[in-house]
Amino acid sequence: MLIGIIGKPSSGKTTILNALCMTDAKMGNYPFTTIEPNRGVAYVRVKCPCSTLKENCNPRSGVCIDGTRYVGVDILDVAGLVPGASEGKGMGNKFLDDLRRADLFIHVVDSSGTTDAEGNLTENYDIAEDIDWLAKELTNWIVKILYNDWDRLAKKLESDRSKLAETIHDKLSGLGAKLSDIKRLLNSNNLLNQDPRKWTDDDKFKFAEQLRLLLFPMIIAANKMDMHNAEDNITKLKNKYGEFIIISTSGLAELTLRKANETEIIQYFPGSNDFKIINNNHKQVKVLQAIKEKILQPRGSTGVTNLLEIAVFELLEMIAVFPVEDGTHLTDHDGRILPDVFLVEKGTTAKEFAGKIHSDLAKSFIHGILPLNSNKRIAANYELENEDVVKIVSAAK
Repeated sequence: MLIGIIGKPSSGKTTILNALCMTDAKMGNYPFTTIEPNRGVAYVRVKCPCSTLKENCNPRSGVCIDGTRYVGVDILDVAGLVPGASEGKGMGNKFLDDLRRADLFIHVVDSSGTTDAEGNLTENYDIAEDIDWLAKELTNWIVKILYNDWDRLAKKLESDRSKLAETIHDKLSGLGAKLSDIKRLLNSNNLLNQDPRKWTDDDKFKFAEQLRLLLFPMIIAANKMDMHNAEDNITKLKNKYGEFIIISTSGLAELTLRKANETEIIQYFPGSNDFKIINNNHKQVKVLQAIKEKILQPRGSTGVTNLLEIAVFELLEMIAVFPVEDGTHLTDHDGRILPDVFLVEKGTTAKEFAGKIHSDLAKSFIHGILPLNSNKRIAANYELENEDVVKIVSAAK
């Protein structure tokens, strides 16, 4: 799973990346601070089954704190988009190519309205414009990929129109498109049996737009929520775009809290509404107290952790599944308790999950066992549930 952070320059994209992943990517309040893409691993919280055991678990990656497991998610932050990006303006072409494999976009918007569409300082900018032009740029990007050399392909399909979906699928394979989804969209737009040479520009754009919504679901991070005018701007944004999930965030506040936790000035758990001061004499304590009073207490959190978890668990509909080899002790072959956790799509079957552990397990799958559910035996087509602990029984040696 890869989540891409997108938005115009100076919106706070890299600050949110650094806050989520504790990376050291360069930040700045001027356009194109980011040139090369920045990668990191952020963590979402899931309830760990060890909370019901007498012994602690032994995570192979991430950590478990008081029964809460922190599970890694890959994050990518790239150069800022500007209007005209799909035509190569700014860092547009590079930006779009970097994000081909993203499963979801977090669109970071400067909710203060103090930066224009290209990231330059201004006043009273209408932040709704960022939603409109960015969505259009993404759709135009897909238009360019899909309809490049379209006339030649359409002529080739003249003798066998049944291969239309397969042809489109081949052109979009680099974006992770599924053939079944392409067929469904073609059918719903009455394009499946239509001569592709007769598609209108509206037909082409509408189909590309629907592909964008399917391939790249999006959540809005209304960043810099604590700045002047931000609250009013966010309210207007929510009223205008009811179809989007919009989360108010302060990437800078979250980054400040996490760094203070790392240097043991405070004890802070990401996503919480409070922290414990460890070093009262540190010069940063006043700043941290201000974050508590102005952001954590009235708003419940900085919004950054919630943003990621809503993206993963609500938009992408992921669930957490814990594989074990020993169903009695919930361990792997080295005796580690609940060492691994996989984030998989809701609806994943036991056999599909076995394939995610190792392809041989799926090929020789016999059945699965749910140790915490009275050792219930499950078939290949059993759809796993969130927080399931599962033992895969196979003929693989």
